[in-house]
Amino acid sequence: MHSSVRLLCGVLCVVGSTACDFPRPAILQDDAAGADGAQTKDAVVDAVAIDAAAIDAVAIDAPPHIPYLEPRYLPDICDAIATAPDFTVTSSASFDTKLDNSCTGGVVTQVGGPPICVVRYGSIRITASATLTVTGTRALALVADNALTIEGILDVSATGTINGPGGGVVISGGKAEVSAGGGGAGFKTAGAAGGSATADGGGGLGGGSATDPSIVTPLIGGTRPSNGSIIISDGTATSGGGGGAATLIACRGTVVVSGMIDAGGGGGESGHDRIFGGQLDFDAGAGGGSGGNVVLQGMAITVTGQVFANGGGGGAGNTVNDGAGQLGSDGTRSATTAASGGAALGAEGAGGAGGRQGAAPVTGKHPAGGVATAGGGGGSVGFFQTYAPAGVTPTLTPSAASPIFSTNKVIMVR
Repeated sequence: MHSSVRLLCGVLCVVGSTACDFPRPAILQDDAAGADGAQTKDAVVDAVAIDAAAIDAVAIDAPPHIPYLEPRYLPDICDAIATAPDFTVTSSASFDTKLDNSCTGGVVTQVGGPPICVVRYGSIRITASATLTVTGTRALALVADNALTIEGILDVSATGTINGPGGGVVISGGKAEVSAGGGGAGFKTAGAAGGSATADGGGGLGGGSATDPSIVTPLIGGTRPSNGSIIISDGTATSGGGGGAATLIACRGTVVVSGMIDAGGGGGESGHDRIFGGQLDFDAGAGGGSGGNVVLQGMAITVTGQVFANGGGGGAGNTVNDGAGQLGSDGTRSATTAASGGAALGAEGAGGAGGRQGAAPVTGKHPAGGVATAGGGGGSVGFFQTYAPAGVTPTLTPSAASPIFSTNKVIMVR
């Protein structure tokens, strides 16, 4: 009897041979047999031939699992691949976290912290020619499946009395009053006290240094002092805003910062004249807000650019009817120069400078006399944090940093 050779899934077998470990096909006999009852012809069932479709149906091994992060604050955000491929900022633009349609990955609520606006794409890049300025009451989460690259500027800072995104939720520091400058906001360090009528730093207390945000459950931004006066003739003497709360996440890739991140605090308002109880009074300057809190999370992290979360300066006091002193400056983009407090233009007290890396915020000054009022104290620097998997050491060699990065934290992968 003749043998029939078949190739199945790469295994060479001879039909009728015991070398094959799958059932052999049946043999059909002719209608007419020989005298000895033997077959007159070998007939192999057509079913022996395995068609291509059947071979294609053989199970193929699944692709290997690619580990991905279980991010802090958003543990399940990397489980599904983003539906939008990439987000590239090529020219300067603004972005408002309080607008729902800005949050392509949804809005996540937090207990004890601001809601998080999640911006979700396959990759995220801010090119070298672009600045992305982020505002709004919600914190910001930029979440990429793969690379998240900041070549230009990501600005999540406060501007004057307006908080950065998700900033200013925590109040830290005394308010400005008639007789005392407001204290600066505390965060990584204590904020500075405002001046009193007779002493530098004798007014409203600065806020105390805060608990490291890496051991606090919600994602929070910088702090701001308590707001000031109630009824005034030309605006409210208010505290500097807190720098923003932001996390940058590369689920399966690398966070690269070769450009700049700015999360500075806002400068405090200057003193104003106000009408209170039918009487004209003069407010003192308000304290500066603290720098914000920026958290980088990736399978790898490389920072060679600049990162700043400096405190805002305190506002100067006031000495002129229907006028105001000089505002405190917003947190600087510098590791060597602090935000200046409002300068004294007359007899009023000057505001204190904001904090920066290696330099504590400065107290507000007392007035020279008369009806002039004191200046507010400067605000503290904020935080920069990193999270990477066990065994991964972030490359943190920024060309300028204020403050420097906190110790890296280990993050789980799935």
